[in-house]
Amino acid sequence: MARDATDIRVAGDAKIFLAPLGTAFPAWDTAPATGWNELGYVTPDGVTFNFGREVTEIFAMQSAEPVRIVNTRTPRTVAFSMMQQGIDQLILALGGGEVAADAITGAFRFTPPDASVVDERAMLVEMIDGTYTYRWEFPRVQNREGVEEKLMREDSANFPVTMQILVPGDGGPSFEMVTDDPAYDAAALLTTNGQGEPVDDEDDDDEAANAYDREPARA
Repeated sequence: MARDATDIRVAGDAKIFLAPLGTAFPAWDTAPATGWNELGYVTPDGVTFNFGREVTEIFAMQSAEPVRIVNTRTPRTVAFSMMQQGIDQLILALGGGEVAADAITGAFRFTPPDASVVDERAMLVEMIDGTYTYRWEFPRVQNREGVEEKLMREDSANFPVTMQILVPGDGGPSFEMVTDDPAYDAAALLTTNGQGEPVDDEDDDDEAANAYDREPARA
């Protein structure tokens, strides 16, 4: 791929939506509606996707370098810190629980969840840069980290969470990304080597030309 500054993307606007496990994702040209709740503002650190990979290197007696690498685990997470206070943010951060109006005081009382509660959700992360939209669809996620909320005089009280991406119950992909960005048009790919890796034919032509230049003149 040639250098092209117009292919650089900045998350000028991002939204995070949660829904009950099993909720269908909205159609591409449709805004998330029934069942999907936006979490609102997140801190300037933004949203961090971590697509991890753990491998085992296999060595042979005759080689000091690995002869094969086997993928053993692919831990994947999405981390962000919620700035807004509300029932959705609190329950997500603390892994469940209930909020109800106190019949005597009229205030709202939160009761934390039992240790056996599993708070799994569907999640949608949307990023917009100019006229291009990116959507990451996660059918099954769960907050995996403990929460440390700081009450400070000169900063907001935030809820940092790390959503673990889990295998969906139907055995489908753990996530998908959908975009209308033409940079992802498969027709723009260079010729591949059969393993999904692009091959630039121009480089081969250049190499052949250089080899010709190096060939000694014949009598």
